[in-house]
Order: sequence, then C-alpha cells, then structure tokens
Amino acid sequence: MPLRDEIRAAYEHDTTYSSILEHLRSPSDDTPRALTRSTRHHIDRYRLADNLLTYSSDHFDAPRIVVPNDPDLRSRIIHEFHDAPLGGHLGREKTFAAVPRNFY
Repeated sequence: MPLRDEIRAAYEHDTTYSSILEHLRSPSDDTPRALTRSTRHHIDRYRLADNLLTYSSDHFDAPRIVVPNDPDLRSRIIHEFHDAPLGGHLGREKTFAAVPRNFY
C-alpha cells in the first residue's frame, strides 16, 4: 500500500488526532468542545489536504503531514525516507533531521 494511503488508513484507528479530524471534516459549534484547550488554540494550524491531516507551525511554514501514533508506520516513514533515491541514502542523523521537514 502506498505510504500516503497507509497514513490515511491509520487515522481511523488513531485516538490522538481523532477529535481534530472530526472537527475539520464536519465543523460545527459542538466539535470545538471535544478539543482540548491547547488544540482549540492551535486548530487553525491544521488542515485537511487530500484526506491527509497537515500541520503548519505558522503561516510561513510549509504544511507537514501529521503522522498517526503508530510505531510501525513511523518506522516505515523513516526507512522509506532513508532509502529514497532522492534522499541519497542519507545517514541516520541526516535522515532524522530531514523527516520533520515533511512530517509532523
């Protein structure tokens, strides 16, 4: 399964971002009440793009794909990023530094 499809599927089992996804998919007056105070304060930093949750730390930051709390999925992302031809088979430190540019 392509990585982006696997991320989309993992959202269905993730409790960390479920309330944010619900709010963005069906905004209403009731959905903000399900969010924590901190999340309500930062909800404008989240967007849905092609059914992928993205996060930007500010208006100038490029959106990064939010990765569900799934250790196997996170490991796959690191391995794919490390082994990607465009990544030039980066070393461990460079891989760990590069992944957060695209994923949150």
